Amino acid sequence: MRNETGPQVSKLIADPGSFRDRSNRVYEHDGEILRGLNAAALSNWRSVCETPFFSDLLAEGKVVSTEEYTGEKDDHRTWAGYLRHERIPFVSYAYEWSFGMLKDAALLHLEILERSIPDGWTLKDASSYNVQWVGSRPVFIDVPSFEPYTEGQPWVGYRQFCMMFLYPLMLSAHKGVNYLPLLRGSIDGIEPRIASNILSGTTRFRKGVLGHVYLHAKMESRFSSRDLDEAKSLTEDADASGPAIQKLGRHSLAMVLGTIEGLRRTIARLQVPESRTTWGNYDSEHSYAEASFDIKKQFVEKHVQKRHRHVVWDLGCNTGTFSKLCAENSDYVVSVDGDEKAIERLYQDQKKQQGSKLLPLVMNLADSSPNQGWNGRERRAFVDRGQPELILCLALIHHIVISSNIPLDEFVGWLRDRNSEVIIELVGLRDAMTKMLLRNRVNQYEELTEANFEKVVSSCFDISDSQPLKGGHRKLYFLTPR
Repeated sequence: MRNETGPQVSKLIADPGSFRDRSNRVYEHDGEILRGLNAAALSNWRSVCETPFFSDLLAEGKVVSTEEYTGEKDDHRTWAGYLRHERIPFVSYAYEWSFGMLKDAALLHLEILERSIPDGWTLKDASSYNVQWVGSRPVFIDVPSFEPYTEGQPWVGYRQFCMMFLYPLMLSAHKGVNYLPLLRGSIDGIEPRIASNILSGTTRFRKGVLGHVYLHAKMESRFSSRDLDEAKSLTEDADASGPAIQKLGRHSLAMVLGTIEGLRRTIARLQVPESRTTWGNYDSEHSYAEASFDIKKQFVEKHVQKRHRHVVWDLGCNTGTFSKLCAENSDYVVSVDGDEKAIERLYQDQKKQQGSKLLPLVMNLADSSPNQGWNGRERRAFVDRGQPELILCLALIHHIVISSNIPLDEFVGWLRDRNSEVIIELVGLRDAMTKMLLRNRVNQYEELTEANFEKVVSSCFDISDSQPLKGGHRKLYFLTPR
């Protein structure tokens, strides 16, 4: 927009998911990520960025790169100041993370607390949404969460940490419960009473469960049953003798650090049982003969190497064989698969790679992450978080059409809406994997014949290249949007 008294100034666009903390707000401005701060938050920022622990966290890449911003902006609300953050390449949420990703995000949060509290700082909340990923490296992004620590106060983020980190990890490790739909279904995490109901019986005697889950739920239930009396009591105490927090008793520095250290040890020990899944060992158990698999890799490499791309999506990535090929000639690869073990293996592999550009996510493409939260915009749908320049759909289409019963033209139209080049693999009706999927089904999927597939695809893409595979039972296509 144009300022009548001066040159054109770009408008700040508020992030719809940044509103819960009234002390600050995140904006997009000319491709940059800015954060407006009120006076107290700005003062905290200027103080914390002078501390050695915070400088070290920034240098280690554990806190998002941030600096104070003084450039021009147009904002209807007057903030005391602004910060500029490094842009996260692709935003993701805990209900898309494998066990190892959630575990490492939890350990990062605890490490930051252990390093900040002795220097007089703490974090005022413990939301999993405060952690994002740069490749396979977790990064803390909510800089205004740092506040001065006052000895004697409890760790105010404890309950939120349990709900958004500890309980999902315990449910998976101790009961084999898939926490992803639970976190997707409740934007604030898993409540203590729900975790306690699931982690029942002898599981309560597992490390950390009795204190952090069972007793936590019992205490919360007791206070809930007498809310009115408790509120009245706390109000009277505050009026008579100062802050109501005194009602909770003093929490020494040693007690707070002891709680955090205990949680860190507990979480570090958590593991999920080994299990065989359909695609968890794809790199060694795929259905291709070596010659066919080499032809497939050569086809993908040929089109990946044609030009450098900023963002690539590998949908149905399995353990990431082709994601890694894409990463060689792109800035960033988002690798998606519904098999958590496959994504976990890919994540653990990428953790070892310095400067990984590959983000693994667990997601069923037939039920991908939707818009949700307040006004349906607080957490964005998967397809609304970025624009890929190339999409890989290798050995995926038969699962979409047969397993999920999504019409071929619907899926092809969905791909076209991304306005991206596509490498797609047709798995035909004569293929062994298709025959396996069709067991105990009536074959209503003639749309997967080569002729029909090409007809549907040609309605919105140009077929720029193709390559038969496995004796003609499969075929690769390179598509460009019309």
